Amino acid sequence: MADILNTLGLAYRARKAVLGDEVLNRVNKVKLMFIASDISEKSRERYEKKCYFYGIDHIDEFSGEELSSALGKNNVKVIGILDEGFKNALLKKK
Repeated sequence: MADILNTLGLAYRARKAVLGDEVLNRVNKVKLMFIASDISEKSRERYEKKCYFYGIDHIDEFSGEELSSALGKNNVKVIGILDEGFKNALLKKK
């Protein structure tokens, strides 16, 4: 699990990840979505519908605190990976 979070941090530093509402703005470019396990039901439903409609894989095994600490940010609930290479690397580590 730590490998996934480290790779997630690397993707963010490489500018291959977007956070929060920016995920919805660039949803047609998102390859993989991380949804915090402790996000509200209304928000979860909104993001999962986008994943279903656009055929985006999503992972919801991590809490908002874990996602936030991986990126060095506060209160991160949703992360969108924009790069196919990072998507493949993250899914292999799952």
